[in-house]
Amino acid sequence: MNPYNAPPDRRESIAPPGPGPHRIERRASESQSARAIADAATARLTRLQSITAALSSTVTQDAVACSVLHEAIIALECDAGVVVLTRDGQQTLTLLREAGTLDTLMRSFENEQASLPSGPYAETIQTRAAIYLDSFEEMLIRYPAFRIISKPESHGAWIFLPLAIEGHAVGALAFGFAQARQFTILDRNFADTVSRYCAQALDRVRLRVAAASALADADEARLMAEHANNAKTVFLRAMSHELRTPLNAIAGYTEILEMGLRGAVSPAQATDLGRIKRAAAYLLRLINDVLTVARLEGARPLQLAAIAVKPVLAEVEGLCALQAKAKRITLRVTPGENEIVVAADAERLQQILLNLITNAIKFTGPGGSVQLNCVVNATMVNMRVTDTGVGIMAVDVDRLFEPFVQIDRHLTSATQQGIGLGLSISRELARAMHGDLTLQSIEGVGSAFTLTLPIASGDSLAVSSNTVGQDALYRPVAALQSHTQ
Repeated sequence: MNPYNAPPDRRESIAPPGPGPHRIERRASESQSARAIADAATARLTRLQSITAALSSTVTQDAVACSVLHEAIIALECDAGVVVLTRDGQQTLTLLREAGTLDTLMRSFENEQASLPSGPYAETIQTRAAIYLDSFEEMLIRYPAFRIISKPESHGAWIFLPLAIEGHAVGALAFGFAQARQFTILDRNFADTVSRYCAQALDRVRLRVAAASALADADEARLMAEHANNAKTVFLRAMSHELRTPLNAIAGYTEILEMGLRGAVSPAQATDLGRIKRAAAYLLRLINDVLTVARLEGARPLQLAAIAVKPVLAEVEGLCALQAKAKRITLRVTPGENEIVVAADAERLQQILLNLITNAIKFTGPGGSVQLNCVVNATMVNMRVTDTGVGIMAVDVDRLFEPFVQIDRHLTSATQQGIGLGLSISRELARAMHGDLTLQSIEGVGSAFTLTLPIASGDSLAVSSNTVGQDALYRPVAALQSHTQ
């Protein structure tokens, strides 16, 4: 009788066969193996976190190598580790740090050139690929040159890893194991990650050292600049002091001649003596400016007043006429038909114009011309000094107003060369008087300097009826100080 056709209470119970003892043992073994793999992965992840934490605070390459070797040797359960770096353009390898006992293969970097694939270090650096040697026999097959190594004195397995930064190997990381072993995917991933961390940390240290070196070089350069600036200051002080003595003598003897103590003085001679005195006074003011710069003090406060332009231009023309005549240069000063009155400091206005005209004469050849014209706008006056001199290149226009800068010194003789302060001080003085000094020039054609000043009015003089603000006066000195430091 078929049991499946019997009534329910009479059917025989049929249970599926239970698992055999071998299957149970296999499942238990697989479970233990999976748990062991998981535990190993967790332990190595912890080691990687420790390495990361340690490397974040390392400041030397040796400290990087020490941290990596300490944690990796424990995680990989190996017996030795070493970090080597390339030197001399990857031609040689040098030891950075070792841990444990290195065998002959691990110490082969001492006689190995990284540029030649003669051993594991050279190969891993050249190919930037990891090398895993599972046994002594595999090592001999891959590197026959090491057959001289005795197996009892050698490790049983090795890992060689490149320390690569942006596609460029800077060294190698190697580990040695006492016994032969099969390197798992877990082993390989861990080792590759450690080598990347190590390379990145070494690069950070390199960049930090390079930055510190650059900072040290900058500090040294700053100190050298300060010493040079101090030397310049001492020189300017000495020069200013020494020049005052003959100038005072010139002024004194001029007064003696004017007084007629050496004989009668004709009207023409009196005029010439007056020009000598004014030229000496102007030169003394320039020397005082140099001394002011040397002492890093503010210049004399500017006294703005309503200044008639015609008398100033006539005085400047008289002071420069002989110099222009000596070079056979035509000097024309055109003050304009109508009387022009500007808000300016009389002495500083004359100083600027004298500087512009004497510079124009200096850089204009015989037969050339220098002109000074005045053009009145709504609220400003443009005093334009043009010449037919050598001119300068467009790239040098801005530099010309920098302190201690002279363009093409070879264009003037040694006796004509200055120290490169005139135009810098002139522009700052013009701006302190609420104007400006600009330049247009074409090399080989000539130059045109334009001094712009406000027309005298209640508003222009009310800004500073007594003294121009100290900030404006200290700007030339501050500019010179920042430029020379």
